[in-house]
Parts: sequence; C-alpha cells; structure tokens
Amino acid sequence: MKALTAIKKVLDKILDILGTVSLAVMTVLVVYQVVVRYFFKSPSSTAGPASQYLFVWMIMFGSAYVFGSREHLTIDLLKDKFSPKVYMITEVLSNICLFGFILVVCVYGGWRYTATQIAQIDPTLHISKAILYASVPFTGVITLYYAVYNCIQAVLNYKHGSRTHGDELSGTA
Repeated sequence: MKALTAIKKVLDKILDILGTVSLAVMTVLVVYQVVVRYFFKSPSSTAGPASQYLFVWMIMFGSAYVFGSREHLTIDLLKDKFSPKVYMITEVLSNICLFGFILVVCVYGGWRYTATQIAQIDPTLHISKAILYASVPFTGVITLYYAVYNCIQAVLNYKHGSRTHGDELSGTA
C-alpha cells in the first residue's frame, strides 16, 4: 500500500502543478487579450482559443484531482449510518461502478473521439483539435488509478476499523 500511496501523492502533485500552471497561463493570456484589444485596438486571434484549450485541460486536471482526494460532491448522510462492513461494500461497489463508467466513457470513448479529431486543425492555433479532446482519456486513466486506490483503501480501512471521508491533508475531512 505504501507504493500505491506514493504513486497517488506523485499524481496529486502533478495534477496540482498542471492545474495551477494552466490557470496561471490562462490568466496571462486573458489579460493579454484584454490589453491588446482595448489599449492597442489590435485583438489577438490566438489568445482566446489558447485560453479555451487551457480551460478545458484545467477543468479535467481539477476533476481528476478532486476525485483522487475524495473531495468531490457526495452525500454521506445515509452511508455514515451503515455498519463498517456495509460501508466498505458500498465504497467498493461505488468505485467499481465509477471505474466501469470512466473506463468506457472517458478512456475508451474519449480515446476514440480524440482519434477522430486528429485530422481536424484548429483554424486559429493551427494545431490538431485532438489536443483538446485528449484531456478526457488522459485524466480518465488517472481517475481509474484513483478508483482502484479508493477500493483498496476502503478494504484496508475496514480491516483497521476506520473510515476515509476525504483527503486528511485538505482540511475538510
């Protein structure tokens, strides 16, 4: 479990950094777009689309990160009333269902759709639109890892008599 936790921490850090960098670059691009449009009367044709691409990637990084840190929106009112064994089974089953959904929709479907977009070139950025859609299978694979990790963690928590309600380092657990 130590190796899995170490991998999770590395993935968390990578997603945190990528999301932060995406937001920072996107902010600079939007400010640049506003300045050149209003002060120099010469709008940039690439800053807007580039910030849109970064926005999509930032959202996908954030969604994977939130799932991994177990900070996604969840209603635990009923689950918290369960016995430890039923709670563990519920956690494992929900993560297995999410694994199947992510595998089919995000990874497989996202990869197929990304592959169909390789030939499509963005007219302003002159890059393949597949770069935009690749965010779905890329973060889907990371989310699959988190789902497996969450299943293992639920079983280990059951064996140790504890429950995980979120990332203890986040301050909202």
